[in-house]
Amino acid sequence: MVVRPLKGQDAFNNVMRSGRRTTSGPLSLSAMSNRDHIPVGILSFGVTIGKKTAKRAVMRNRVKRLLRESIRQIIPTRSLLLSNAGIHTLVLVWRSAPSASKLLRLTDVKPHVEAALDHVISVCSKHV
Repeated sequence: MVVRPLKGQDAFNNVMRSGRRTTSGPLSLSAMSNRDHIPVGILSFGVTIGKKTAKRAVMRNRVKRLLRESIRQIIPTRSLLLSNAGIHTLVLVWRSAPSASKLLRLTDVKPHVEAALDHVISVCSKHV
């Protein structure tokens, strides 16, 4: 499965507005599933964290790096499930920040990404 970044505010807004949403702790994951319009084997994903959540850019950038790395590690193990569920776009939104950027580690972020992704796969698989 080819993984590529999601570009443009319209693309983010479209997924946030009409995608299936699930949460796991501080993570909110929205997914679009539609087999008709997207070539098989391509997954677009975007990550974001609001300025109201984390005031400092250092923290926002760290959270985004950790979310992207989590996706890079998790997708290869779940690519077949994602394809079968018809999921082609993901948006991950982190909704809380620790007091210091060094307090947040990949081991804190990855379990939330896995749980949310597994949940959205199971929900989308039922509706395909």
